[in-house]
Amino acid sequence: MNERAEISEQTIDTSPIKKTRTVMLLEDNEIDRQVYQRYLRSDLEHEYAFIEAELREVGLATYAPELVDVIVLDFMLPDMNGLEWLALWQQQNSEPLPPVIVLTGQGDENTAVQFIKMGAADYIVKNQLTPEKFKLAIDRAIALKQLEREKADLVSQLIAGNEELQRRNQLWQMEVAKKESLQQILNNVPLVVYAKDIDPQTKRSGKFWLVNREYQRIFDLSEAEIIGKSDRDLFSPEIVEAFAVNDQTVVETRMPLTTEEEVYHGDGQLHEYLSFKFPLFDEKQQVVSIVGIAKDITEDKQFKAQLEMSEVRFRSTFEQAAVGIAHVAPDGRWLRVNQKFCQIVGYTKPELLQKTFQEITHPEDLQLDLEYIRQMLSGEIESFSIEKRYLRQNNTVVWINLTVSLVRNSAGEPDYFISVVEDISDRHELKVSLQKSLRRLSNLHLIDRAILEVQEPQEISQIAIANIRKFLACQRVTIVAFEPEQETATILATRSIAGQTTNGLQMSLKVWQNLIAQIEQNLDHNYFVAYLSQLPELSTAVPQLQIAGLNCLIAFPLKVGGTLLGILKIWVENLGMVTTEELNIVSEVSNQLAIALQQARLYKQNQIYTQELETKVAQRTAQLEEINQELKAFTYSISHDLKAPLRAIQGFATALQEDYGENLDNLGNEYTWRLINSAQQMEKLIQDLLTYSRLTRSQIQLHSVNLSAIVAKLIEQLEFDQEQKQAQITVDEPLSPVMGSKTILLQIIDNLLSNAIKFVAPGTTSQVHIWTEETGQTVRLWIEDNGIGIKPEHQERIFQVFERLHGNESYFGTGIGLAIAKKGIERLGGKIGVDSQPDRGSRFWIECPKS
Repeated sequence: MNERAEISEQTIDTSPIKKTRTVMLLEDNEIDRQVYQRYLRSDLEHEYAFIEAELREVGLATYAPELVDVIVLDFMLPDMNGLEWLALWQQQNSEPLPPVIVLTGQGDENTAVQFIKMGAADYIVKNQLTPEKFKLAIDRAIALKQLEREKADLVSQLIAGNEELQRRNQLWQMEVAKKESLQQILNNVPLVVYAKDIDPQTKRSGKFWLVNREYQRIFDLSEAEIIGKSDRDLFSPEIVEAFAVNDQTVVETRMPLTTEEEVYHGDGQLHEYLSFKFPLFDEKQQVVSIVGIAKDITEDKQFKAQLEMSEVRFRSTFEQAAVGIAHVAPDGRWLRVNQKFCQIVGYTKPELLQKTFQEITHPEDLQLDLEYIRQMLSGEIESFSIEKRYLRQNNTVVWINLTVSLVRNSAGEPDYFISVVEDISDRHELKVSLQKSLRRLSNLHLIDRAILEVQEPQEISQIAIANIRKFLACQRVTIVAFEPEQETATILATRSIAGQTTNGLQMSLKVWQNLIAQIEQNLDHNYFVAYLSQLPELSTAVPQLQIAGLNCLIAFPLKVGGTLLGILKIWVENLGMVTTEELNIVSEVSNQLAIALQQARLYKQNQIYTQELETKVAQRTAQLEEINQELKAFTYSISHDLKAPLRAIQGFATALQEDYGENLDNLGNEYTWRLINSAQQMEKLIQDLLTYSRLTRSQIQLHSVNLSAIVAKLIEQLEFDQEQKQAQITVDEPLSPVMGSKTILLQIIDNLLSNAIKFVAPGTTSQVHIWTEETGQTVRLWIEDNGIGIKPEHQERIFQVFERLHGNESYFGTGIGLAIAKKGIERLGGKIGVDSQPDRGSRFWIECPKS
């Protein structure tokens, strides 16, 4: 797979209606990436650009926070899984994690929880993915991330604004407290202070006669540059006109004036001021001056606008959140709730605001909830999260996940709780279902383990009954095994509600015939239900059974392949209290019990067969031992009883030829030589038989054998035959060593090499080629000749005892040599074979373990 990362260029619509989003696709399956892109391109509200990556290094190297709006992450990448990729990303990046949507081929709740804890926005199974679901996940992930950012910004702004207001207030109070003189106030107050005289003729404001340091600072002018100058000397005409109007109002009304004014600072920036102007009177009560005190409210107005916007955003977030959010008083009263919370608990806002959380909390969950509240109020914990139940207005129960934190006021006293509520009813139902499944699997596992350990049926039955009683309220459970061959039924185990147990009771199979007949009529069903009135065979015991609560019988057939092996009986007092799921679990248990009974039967049969087999093996071993003793006696007879007269015949025939050959005619001499040759052939045959017999019985110790040394020794011993046949032997040295027996390998290679020299066409020079080749843990020795070859149909026969393809008049031999070679190589754990064609030579090979 090639590593690559590329941005798929998309044609971006310049229309203001559509917005552009950039999606990083971290997915090694190209087809899946194309599907995701096709899904998103169908979005009518947004344009999409894609960053594609197949491996984790490429994804990490390609990621750029200013480009990526959302990451689509495949759970299983070629070089790591999605959890590992997220952990590695968080190690390498300090900025917040962008929205991450995890796609997986097989859903897993635990894995989903891990991803959410690590910051993933969503977790989706691929085969459940649709274009709408995918686009909804993208929209929701981006919206939630934007919501988090806006919330963080809002909180930061609120904190900063509050701190700034506190700081300014403290500064003002400090300055007021320290005022010792007018000059000190003027020079240190963080306000603009100035005074202008009034022209007695025009009654308009005139020249400055007082400015404080703040005034000088904002206009970047010294006191000398201001005093004695008028507004017209310092400011632009439009500013001057605005000042003049306000000043004239003060003069005419003779009253203080508070107004807002705009002015350009020395740096050219326009600022807004809250200006307080009041008149100064002379002894004649004529307005002689105007004093102005102004505060720069540019940042305050900006902050106020931001605060109002933040409040709007907060209100929107609160009301439109996908989870329930509520503010709760320390005494439990609902102070504020959003619409989602109302939907979850089934009350309207006015109804909830008249209640407390204690009133709608399930009684069984209230104490735990109150204990956490106590710990929060006492400062032991800062927050908590629990799963609990609310009682809805219609008296139904809703499971929720509740996360609570406490807000304290500036004095550190509890102000209100923030409660975040998520409806987990579906998740809780799934959890309960999963627990039931785990319990079912645990029951089946215990029985399976008992079966695998080949426990007795009685023990397995007791385990099954104990597990059945854990999840099913029943009065009595009984497990019965049938043995049709003996016409008996055995109660393997039974247990009543009082704890009474019975095991091993055996009775006639006829007692169960009526129940068996009813079950066999319903053999295709998992169980059979009958009330006491439907069981006439129990009519006399009905009163006692009813007293014991045995009102209804549920019978589960223990069957394998259509054969009824027994019955699992359950008596219950009220069938209506038994759920279908519980019956299905018992049915599964009955199937396992049937397997256990079948296995027990097979195990018992196997023991019988094993005993019979052991008896037959012992008998056969005795027979083989007897044959072996006879073979030993036969071998001794051959080596001693046959060899002695044979040597006498050979000796006398040789003496007759040497001492009286001149006196015999040609026919007599021919008969004498035939006698000598036949004796020699007979001796060779006896010797080969003894060799073959010893190979069959002798103990062999394997060790490393040098094939080069063996072949060299045999070539030296066969030097006479080579000269007779004018044979040419070529050896590719070195020959690989093998594990074997030097003596046996000498015999094997001697036979093969002798045959290679011997079996050539008349007038042909024998050419023999010897080499080895290694394959895995074995070594193969090849002996190739240019002889007469062997037909394919005879290539198996030549390795059998006394198999000859040619008469002695053509090629001398006993017909045992290759049989000895085959027996010897098999005793060494090796193989022998031949590749040959008539008139094209043969290639014999032997194969031994590598040394």
